[in-house]
Amino acid sequence: MVSGTPQPSPAGRGAPSVFGYQVRSEQALRFLRSGGGVEPLEIVTATEPRKRPEIGPLADWVLGGPPQEARATLYRRDRGFEFWATDVGAYHIDPERRQVEIPQSHDAILREQRLWGVPTILCYLHRGDFPLHAAAVEVGAGAVVLAAPSRHGKTTLALAFHVHGHRVLSEDLACCRVAPAPTLLPGPALLRIRADIYDGHPPPGTRLVATRPNRVFLALDDDRKGSSAPVPITAIVFLREAPDGPRLERAPPPQALADLWALNFRLRTDEGRAQSFRHLAQLADAVPMWNLYRPLQRERLEATVARIAGQFGS
Repeated sequence: MVSGTPQPSPAGRGAPSVFGYQVRSEQALRFLRSGGGVEPLEIVTATEPRKRPEIGPLADWVLGGPPQEARATLYRRDRGFEFWATDVGAYHIDPERRQVEIPQSHDAILREQRLWGVPTILCYLHRGDFPLHAAAVEVGAGAVVLAAPSRHGKTTLALAFHVHGHRVLSEDLACCRVAPAPTLLPGPALLRIRADIYDGHPPPGTRLVATRPNRVFLALDDDRKGSSAPVPITAIVFLREAPDGPRLERAPPPQALADLWALNFRLRTDEGRAQSFRHLAQLADAVPMWNLYRPLQRERLEATVARIAGQFGS
């Protein structure tokens, strides 16, 4: 674990970065930010396919998403982990060395998407940070975290903030840090929007990278993505569907902590659960928690952005 907040070296000010790491990769990666990284994260490519371990997994789950579902399996191996995704292959993660081995793949976009999920999470969990299933946007001088499960409009709302001039800090997974103060470390400079709401034209400040049957991948332009340096967390906003709104209400602390727990990825070990609870309790104690009630309608997005920006922009 690290203590304190080290500062990036001058040589790393413009280096490719994500989640506060300086990224070193022999493969081209599409969704990196520029500058703000501190520790190196090395990405290497497997020379040959790995064989699935003949041991019981730590976890096995459905990654999901139409038109087909992929399964994920996590194994503990030696000093690190192996993460298997049935749609792309195996990742070997060594958190102590800050190294991730990625599989050879004909789909570089999907491979990178999976890389910035569980494999990188395992590295920053070791660093002392933790993830939330959330988007995040920069409003004023701080980060507003938009927390919700899948299919609750996180990315669509983050895109609406982008269109109105705000920086998108994450679109699905938010990397959070509680010490010495609550901060968010920006993730990939990426927006994955549903194909049914994409009108065929990338919004200004983005460029089209790939289309899939269920998602369109947009990369943020260089002048909109910024660095992955920590941003102070202003508020956690839980997205909730309602027939009216948008309206904001303070979330009761017990409910907020339960919601944070449900949206947090953690290792299914006693140590992993205890560490997650400590982090989430510190976050809930230090950052205002809000419920946002609003209808899931595109025509209400502008009003929702205005309501959040008006509350937290000063």
